[in-house]
Amino acid sequence: MGKKSTRENKNIYQLYREEQGLTREKASELMTGISPARIEKFEYETQEPTPYDIIQMADAYKHPDLCNYYCSHRCEIGQRYVPEIEVSELSTIILETIASLNEINPLTGRLIQITRDGKITDDEIEDFAFISTKLDEISLAIDSLNLWVDKTASENNLNMDLLRAEKEKLKNNK
Repeated sequence: MGKKSTRENKNIYQLYREEQGLTREKASELMTGISPARIEKFEYETQEPTPYDIIQMADAYKHPDLCNYYCSHRCEIGQRYVPEIEVSELSTIILETIASLNEINPLTGRLIQITRDGKITDDEIEDFAFISTKLDEISLAIDSLNLWVDKTASENNLNMDLLRAEKEKLKNNK
């Protein structure tokens, strides 16, 4: 059994590993091609993990949100285009989604007016920016729900194969 770290200012990689009760050695055994020494380098920030490393850690540590963290904080493209998603309770996510949908519903007519000519003019910018922000909130709520499902799947043995099959059936029935 490895020593328990007493280091302050632990980064997210170390916190998530320790949350699962894993030593670096045990964590390494759960991953492909990542040695305990490499994990230590990530945790002490002497080496930046690759996206492959992040996926391995997210699976081993049962924290799919680690992928979102990496994309929204460490990747230059992600910092521009990927919002940080907070892991919330399902009821909170659903309430936020419904509230966002209720806010956007009366604005759909205005969105059609603004975009039907294929241009957004200066006098339409303010309304378009507001609507776009509301759509971003809906997108974030959906991303949060998907992250909740991924996290729940790893914690509660959710049948992801069945969920994927059902979603695929629905896509094919369109």
